[in-house]
Parts: sequence; structure tokens; C-alpha cells
Amino acid sequence: MDENRLHALIGEIYELCLDPERMADAGRTIEKALGIGSSIHFLSKQSNGRMVELLSASENFDADARRDYAAHYHDRNVWFQRALPRPPPVVVRGEELIEEQDFLRTEFCADWCSRVDIFHMIGCTYPLPGGLVGGSGVHRTRRQGAFDEADKRLYAMLMGHFARAVDLSLRLGASAGQVGIAPDIVEALALGVILLDADRRVIQANRVAEAVLARRHWLTVVDGRLRTIHHGSLGLLSWRIAEAARTGAGVGLDPGTVLRLRAPGGAALQVLIAPFRVATGAWGARRPTAALLFRDPDSAVAPQGTSISAVYALSPAEGRLVALLVAGFSLTEAASRAGISLNTAKTQLKSVFARTGFTRQAQLVADVRANPLIGILAG
Repeated sequence: MDENRLHALIGEIYELCLDPERMADAGRTIEKALGIGSSIHFLSKQSNGRMVELLSASENFDADARRDYAAHYHDRNVWFQRALPRPPPVVVRGEELIEEQDFLRTEFCADWCSRVDIFHMIGCTYPLPGGLVGGSGVHRTRRQGAFDEADKRLYAMLMGHFARAVDLSLRLGASAGQVGIAPDIVEALALGVILLDADRRVIQANRVAEAVLARRHWLTVVDGRLRTIHHGSLGLLSWRIAEAARTGAGVGLDPGTVLRLRAPGGAALQVLIAPFRVATGAWGARRPTAALLFRDPDSAVAPQGTSISAVYALSPAEGRLVALLVAGFSLTEAASRAGISLNTAKTQLKSVFARTGFTRQAQLVADVRANPLIGILAG
């Protein structure tokens, strides 16, 4: 695909996903890029796979088909159900999940796929805040033939941006019936948000971000531009903001990243840097183009176990235990509050260490408190 066209497609994805009235068009953008006519995008619960919202579906999914899918066939979607247990993100072709002859014998294939005329699939799952997982599938008919590895690579790249845009939309409240992202919505969040241009010039910092900037532990603003207190981090921060801004402006491919910023003698601040592109006039022409999001490590707001489980790929019980530890309870107190024995709590914590790579409880707690990927939107 022509590079300029690819940049334009990625820019479209961010713009459409940040406007809830146009979210469905983002799915069609991916369809066009792959030269197909069938796709579906949805949000499900990570714990059981139940669908909670249909983000987008192609025209072959008419109103009756969408209703029946949500009510019955989503739970029998063998592609999604087999991909769900794998730690997200996952990108996989249907043939990698189930053999063709086995697929033909499923209710999902016989009753549903034949109805909407799909047979071959590339799909993905991706983690989202609040115990959610995003799901997507693009399809071809049996006559059109299977997708190849080149199709899979293009789909994976586009869905990396789609997933980041949906994540950003959820965190900034765009899915709550808002048209675009208004400045007052950003101001009301319990998440620190700084909106920037490609040169680190601050367009808006909400109240949580202002409080962190005022402490000058990790970040500050000099002459209107964001700077790190630890000067060795400034170059990397500048580069990542510029790359995300280029994507937000429709001329880059970078989906953003998470950085850990050091502070003298204190906990690290994890910041999520993401492209930010809106079509409304609230921010001026094509601004802002990048967003920097973070949790205040000193905030009294305690993350929920479901969010911790989603971000760190933990079981619900492990997420609840970690949430209690983050809230300041000792392991013995956390076990009592969770209604489990101390030995069970120790076993769960050992499993958490194995999954996350931490070896000390204090390190784990500090990381969770600072993690910008935890869903902590107010209200």
C-alpha cells in the first residue's frame, strides 16, 4: 500500500474513533484497506467474553443479524471464544484457531456464517480498561479464499492503531454519549491528561496534571513546553511525543507507548503517550495531536481489582488481592478482607509475581499506583 495512503488511513482511524457518532466508520476504513466488505468490532467482558457493546459492523450484518448475534451467536463464535483465553493482544487467522472440517460442524458456521456469507477470518483481541477486552474480525466468503500472512500483517498494524484509539476514547469519555472530546470533559477526569503539540507545547493540562506538574517530581513546564525533571529522559519523551503527534496529524505510523519517568528518590511515573486527533473546533485546526495520560501516584483514588486484572492479565481473585494491597492493607489484612486464608493469599501473590515479573510487594504496589493503563475515570 502507498505510504501516504497508509498515513491517511491511520489518521482516519484516530479521528473516527474519537467521535462516537462516527465510530462505525472506523471499521469500514479497515475494510477498505484490506479490500473486503465484512467486519465486526465489539467490546466484551474479559472475565466471560459476554459482549457489552457493538462498536461497528458491516452492511452484511443487517439489523436482524446484529440482534441475533448479540443475543445468541456471539457466545457461540468459536473464533472469538478460542482466542479469548490467550493473553491479549492476539492477532490470528481463523484457520489457526480451528481446522476447516471442525469449523464446518459448528453451529456458528452452519447457522450464522452461512447467513451473513462469511467463512474466512482474521481476528484480534486487545486489552481495555475496566475489565473489558476489544474484539475484531474481518471476513471473506468461502469463494474468495483465505487471508494470507501479508493480509494479517496489514490488519495487525491497523488494529494496533484502532485498539489504541478505542482505549483513548474510553479513557477520555468519548463513548459516554459525548460528541467528540470537549475541554470540560478532560478537566473533569480523575486521570492526569496533558494535551500537546509535536514540539511539547502544552495546549491543556487538567487539574490532576496541574497538581503533578506543581510538585516538580517528574514533569514541569518551562516557557509553555513540557520538560522532564530528570534531564536524561527528555530526549526520549520529546521523540515519542513528536511521533505520536505525527500520527495524530495523519502523517505517521506510531501508535504511542508507555514510558517510565524517574524522580530523585521517588517512585517512577508511568505515562501513556498516544496520538490524539479530533475533527471538532474546540481545539483549533487539527489540534491537539498528542495526549499524555498518567495516574497521580499520590492520589487517594484506589484502582479497582477488575481494572488491575485487565491490565496485568491476572485472575479476578488475584486482581482483588492486589487492589487491597494497593489500598494500603497488609497481606494478612488483605486476606481477611478477601475472605481467604493467608496461605491462599501467599499463593495468589506468588502467581501475581510470576505473571508480572515483580519480586517484591512494594515494587508491585508502586507500579500499579502509577500505571496509566488502569481504568480510573471518575464516575
